[in-house]
Amino acid sequence: MNLATVYYYFGSKRGLMEAVLKRRFGPLREEHLALLRGFEAKAKGRPLSVEKILEAMLLPPLRLAAKAPAKHQAVTRLIGRIVTEPNPQIQEVVRAQRAEVRTAFQKALQRSLPKAPLADLLWRVEFVWGALAFALCNPRKLELETHGACDLTKTDEVLAGMIHFFSPGFRALARGAAAI
Repeated sequence: MNLATVYYYFGSKRGLMEAVLKRRFGPLREEHLALLRGFEAKAKGRPLSVEKILEAMLLPPLRLAAKAPAKHQAVTRLIGRIVTEPNPQIQEVVRAQRAEVRTAFQKALQRSLPKAPLADLLWRVEFVWGALAFALCNPRKLELETHGACDLTKTDEVLAGMIHFFSPGFRALARGAAAI
């Protein structure tokens, strides 16, 4: 695509990047929010368990990663790479695209863990997103390094393992564990 076409349709390179990310991440964002809202509706006003919040955070991208077509694999790699991209302009666009989801999960966790220091809670959220981005970025590497033991296409196993690993870290905040 030539630059004139980019400017005509998107106004700028940034506009093109925003359109691509919205197209690729939009359905994922909607699935995140729908899952979280569904869990909250079932909870009938009670705070969600940390495990349910983690499920809502992790399941949509893990489902996407488990789908076989190359298109889905390209999207999951894009997610992994874009999250770790150091370019400040790209990070600003990504932050804007993910703001609603991040805010929803942060509020759900704060309701679930009302005594948790915000900074400690946010660190743990970043650990979850970081581990997820690492797994999505190159699932084949995980499979090779672990001789097949870690297979991202086994969504239920991966989800259960990640929840089992991360939930104690969040629960420690409810017990007043030391800061990070």
